[in-house]
Amino acid sequence: MEKPPSNITILVIDDNPTNLEILDYTLSVAGYKVQTEEKGENVIQQIHFSLPDLILLDVLLPDVNGFELCQRLKSDPITESIPIIFMTALVDTVDKVKGLHLGAVDYITKPFQKEELLARVQTHLHLRQLSKTLEIKNQQLTELTEDLENRVAERTAELKQALDKEKELNQLKSRFITMASHEFRTPLAIISSSSGILQEFSDRISEERKQEHLQTIQHTIKHITQILDDVLMINRVETDKIELRLESADIIDFCRRLQSEVAASNKQYTINFSVDLGEEIIANSLLIQFDKKLLRQILANLLDNAVKYSPNHNLVNFSLSKADDKIIFKISDYGIGIPQADQDKLFESFHQASNVGNIAGTGLGLSIVKKCNCSHSPTKKELGSNRDR
Repeated sequence: MEKPPSNITILVIDDNPTNLEILDYTLSVAGYKVQTEEKGENVIQQIHFSLPDLILLDVLLPDVNGFELCQRLKSDPITESIPIIFMTALVDTVDKVKGLHLGAVDYITKPFQKEELLARVQTHLHLRQLSKTLEIKNQQLTELTEDLENRVAERTAELKQALDKEKELNQLKSRFITMASHEFRTPLAIISSSSGILQEFSDRISEERKQEHLQTIQHTIKHITQILDDVLMINRVETDKIELRLESADIIDFCRRLQSEVAASNKQYTINFSVDLGEEIIANSLLIQFDKKLLRQILANLLDNAVKYSPNHNLVNFSLSKADDKIIFKISDYGIGIPQADQDKLFESFHQASNVGNIAGTGLGLSIVKKCNCSHSPTKKELGSNRDR
């Protein structure tokens, strides 16, 4: 017979001291650790402090009979898995069946036969070990299944996100094609017309008219270039290819130069620039770290929109202030406003509001501002009524 491990504990419950002595000796010699007890109530009170691997239980006890004790142990989640072997001198089959129904795994009849006793004990201990191993494997399998299910769910979510992204990109491409066919056709026609006039009638028109056509061509090319820059910026933001390049510069001088550039291109408008930075201004200058190119793209879009969507008003306010250690740029106009129905789509690429009429626009301005602000800009923009429609 295979030698049992020395860490196996067997609890023997019998009110007969002689039986306890015999069982203690026999099991100890076989290599088991043995605990003995004569009363059932003591077992109930103490078993949680030292759980055995197997219990040998006499049917007839002085306080609690073996059937009742077995039932109580099997109803306790802590002890329900411990195999119980009944010991009895009874030969009545009814008693044996009753014990098995209550959860016992086997019976041993007194007087004991050493070989039979040890064989049954070893068999049920082995079965319990197999059961424990199976439970562990089942637990591992459950955990593995849950892990696989979580991975599948995560992968499914990733694929759905990728499909949604692809669908969104396809929609953007479609809207870009629609926008491009509209926005490029008119300026290209203007360039073609002015260049054709200069080519065919250069000897017949005045120098002043030639300059007007050349300025028209330059202005139109600048407009197309701005559209392309906006599209490229949206693409870089969408693919996370914008790198923040901070440098130290005078933010007040930067804003004044930008205000002058926008005003020069829109002579019929007044761009009113104001500064409120409190005591931090020294000689009308404030050095901070910022990305000139990125900030120019953001503010230029806002200022251009303020001008573009204010056809009946020629004043745009542009202010620079500070609050809670943040630089605040505020641009406000007196333009056509934004319908309530369009405000949910305010920052969508290529979206224009329903009230813009014949005012040209790509629908990219505020989308660029929003995406750049969320991704990289270290400054805070406070928008007025100026927005792409």
